[in-house]
Amino acid sequence: MKILFITLSNIGDVILSLPALDSLLSAYPKAEITVLCGERAVGLFADNFYLKRPIVYDAHKGLRSGLKILFELKKEVFDLLVDLKNSAMPLLLKARHKTYPWFNASAKVAHMRDRHLYKVQKFAWPVPLERASFLFRKSLYISDKDRKTISNILDYEAALSAEDKFIVVGVGARSHIKRWPADKFASLCARLIEEFKIKVILAGDESDLETCAAVQKLIQQPVVNLCGKTSLKCLAALIERAELVISNDSAIMHLSSYLDRPSLAIFGPTDYKKYGPWAGRSEVVHSKLKCSPCEVAQCPLGDSLKCMKDIGVEEVYAAAKRLL
Repeated sequence: MKILFITLSNIGDVILSLPALDSLLSAYPKAEITVLCGERAVGLFADNFYLKRPIVYDAHKGLRSGLKILFELKKEVFDLLVDLKNSAMPLLLKARHKTYPWFNASAKVAHMRDRHLYKVQKFAWPVPLERASFLFRKSLYISDKDRKTISNILDYEAALSAEDKFIVVGVGARSHIKRWPADKFASLCARLIEEFKIKVILAGDESDLETCAAVQKLIQQPVVNLCGKTSLKCLAALIERAELVISNDSAIMHLSSYLDRPSLAIFGPTDYKKYGPWAGRSEVVHSKLKCSPCEVAQCPLGDSLKCMKDIGVEEVYAAAKRLL
């Protein structure tokens, strides 16, 4: 059986689709699954022997790149084509069973993870929701090599052993409007270090370097800054060991949920009911402004970002305390 799974571009959005991919892997364990994803997220699927291969689609490379991928895929005949991008691909490719852009969950299904699962479970070969077992997380394969690498990094950067407990803090986000202020993150981290005598690890990618450096400077206590120093798989191996993950609405938050780690998310302009953490133990601290969530790229109140700035350190600390 051959399956084409077309997921999204941004890392966080792709992670939200992993439970749907897991349900396919559980339902059809011998299937040959090809994943089409954005360039930023391809590292999630590295060295995964459960999948045939990831194919990278980068919209920034223009029409020629897209046509090359299309012609490559047209050589194949798939048994099942799942398209979470709601693109024209199902109309252009051969498959016995397909999803289509107009086949979506009702508005009553709010969370994007569940909307993706809904799209999978309605096929000619239905995949019941209860079979989308999160005990079998195969879409993101964390190898012993990934775990060894992160252990070596922690030992080198902070002399942390396998027994040491720590909190992972993701201070960045793809969009600046989703970022809680650096000074508030610093105050929160300092208090957690003082009250719980626990290590704090700042995490993120190269785009978060400036924000992580600002938070580290403001904390005025020893923290471990791994921003930009890990691959996506090693970041997952790090989060897998965390006592708690605190973050904005970001890929780190979604990774934490997928790996079922205690998660605390800070939300302002985006809708936590659609994108919030789904881990067994999780909390959301969100803006109480009437305009939140606005879900727009630019703050309608100018550049004030009031929905994020109004969230207090004490409120986030209280939520963290409940989860630790």
